[in-house]
Amino acid sequence: MKKIIILACSCFLLAACGNSAKTNKSTSADSTATQTVDIHNAETSLDYEGTYKGVFPAADCPGIETTLTLNADKTFALHSVYIDRDSSFDEKGTYTLEGNILTLKEEGGETSYYKVEENKVRLLNDDKQEITGALAEHYILNKE
Repeated sequence: MKKIIILACSCFLLAACGNSAKTNKSTSADSTATQTVDIHNAETSLDYEGTYKGVFPAADCPGIETTLTLNADKTFALHSVYIDRDSSFDEKGTYTLEGNILTLKEEGGETSYYKVEENKVRLLNDDKQEITGALAEHYILNKE
C-alpha cells in the first residue's frame, strides 16, 4: 500500500513539474517574439501617379468625360468635358495621399476625395465614403 501511495505522489510531482516547464517555455517564447508592422498602403504599394479617365454620370447630359492626371510633384490636373454640350472645365491644384484616400485641393479652394485602388481611382462623397446606388460603378476612373 505504501508503494502505491509513493508511486501516486511521484506521478503527481512529475506531472506538476512537466506542466511548469511547458508554461515557462511558452512564456519565454512570447516575450522574445517581435512585432511586425505592416507599412503597405497606396502610397508605398501602388503606382498611383499617372492619368486616369472615365465618364461620370450627369443629370442634364449623357455624362462627363473626366481625365485626372496625378503628377509626381503632388500636383494634379482635372479636365472635365460635358458630353453633347459645348462645355468643359479645367482644375489644377495639389493632392495628398493618406492610406488609400486621395485628397484633391483645387486652387479655388474646392476639395474632392478619391479612393486609390489597383489601376483605378473611385470618386468618394464629401464624407470620404464610396458613392452607393445604381450608378456607383460609374464613379471610377481607370488608369491609362
